[in-house]
Amino acid sequence: MDTEVTASEVLDHLVRLGAEDASVIAAQIWERMLRFNNNALSVTKSIKDVVVFVYASIGRRRIIGSTSNPTQNALKDFVFRLIESCKMLEPNPHYTHLPKGPFSYPTHGNYDPKIESCEESLLEDYAKQIIDQAIQKGGKRTAGTITAEASKLSIVSTGGVRQSDRSTRILLNQRVFIDDASGHGLACSTHLNTFNPLKAAEEAAQYAKKAVNRGPWSEGVYDIVISPTVAADLIQHVGEAASAFAVESGISFLADKLNEQVACDLFTLIDHGVVEGSLNTRIFDDEGVPTRDNVIIENGVLKTYLHNSSTAERFKAASTGSAGIIAPHPWNLEVNAGSRSLDELLKEVGEGFYITNNWYTRFQNLRSGEYSTLPRDAAFYIKSGEVKHAVAGLRISDSLPRQLKNIAATTEERRWIYWWEVQTPTLTPYMLIKQTKVTKAVG
Repeated sequence: MDTEVTASEVLDHLVRLGAEDASVIAAQIWERMLRFNNNALSVTKSIKDVVVFVYASIGRRRIIGSTSNPTQNALKDFVFRLIESCKMLEPNPHYTHLPKGPFSYPTHGNYDPKIESCEESLLEDYAKQIIDQAIQKGGKRTAGTITAEASKLSIVSTGGVRQSDRSTRILLNQRVFIDDASGHGLACSTHLNTFNPLKAAEEAAQYAKKAVNRGPWSEGVYDIVISPTVAADLIQHVGEAASAFAVESGISFLADKLNEQVACDLFTLIDHGVVEGSLNTRIFDDEGVPTRDNVIIENGVLKTYLHNSSTAERFKAASTGSAGIIAPHPWNLEVNAGSRSLDELLKEVGEGFYITNNWYTRFQNLRSGEYSTLPRDAAFYIKSGEVKHAVAGLRISDSLPRQLKNIAATTEERRWIYWWEVQTPTLTPYMLIKQTKVTKAVG
């Protein structure tokens, strides 16, 4: 499928049927995934998917829809039904026209044709090396997935927008087991020559070995050191809370806090549409506006919300290149680097924990930022700056606003994190967070 041609044809159909404002994104997405389990290759699959996303308006009525059937007849039928449905909606009192182009777009190098053209054999070679590395470093068994992805997106709009973009990424998500102890490893890159899965496999095996000898611990309030994997899971929710849609909807702990101190002064958070190594690269948003760097928090002070053209008008601001037609959102988050090493962070802990991995982060109250999350793999008890033993059965129960203000130190080392628990790619250091509530997980 030619994404530019498809997007243009759909736009023509929309206009002929009366659409006054319309935006069409045609996306072609390719994915090759290999799963390994119990030290053996298990499943390989390859998917080529086509999705057409449409926004249209008639008489201040607005509608969005998508289809995965790119045949001409199916697209015509989809557009017809979408327009007929739009006519039945109530006019939107906050209607805003799409931005007018043409625009000048950024460029990037986050596309590797070697990833897009990679064969199954390449992923098999990676998997065999990863399995061997995990076993050589002391693991007994390992499981995980390697995924290579490529995408091409083309956008056209009644605002004069016409642009295409390509990007690639390759990802490893792995666990290494020794009896009931486990360690987690991640590797992700936009290019094969910077993909380092063996380091991730070694780290996962080392965590698993250290997690075998577990000791006691008690519920309480502790200092914690969190890995980039855990930090990224928490920081992605800060990016989501910066969406003007979340603020308007009453589900953001950053509401009514512009130009206020919302984090410690050593914390800066930037959202990038395009930055070297970013795993969700986009040169245009869903309205065709060029993406850009948005400083969300600078030295602890909230500087901006993320806007599309609609929220920008209501907030008397400008679009930040963050559309979502309905809800603006971050693309790729970056936390500034610190000056410490991981060992230095651990040595600063009087009594607390080192958390390497987590899952099931759930919010009890989005407006106040109260949440809980479960460390899944290796976690360790620290006393007087020394790791004493592994622990299990922890639950972190705290609030993000409080934790942002209690970040005491971060490392110079940072890592890109992107996996099924972290849906907004995030570049983040290790963090030392003071006075965090840790409880026993139930069940």
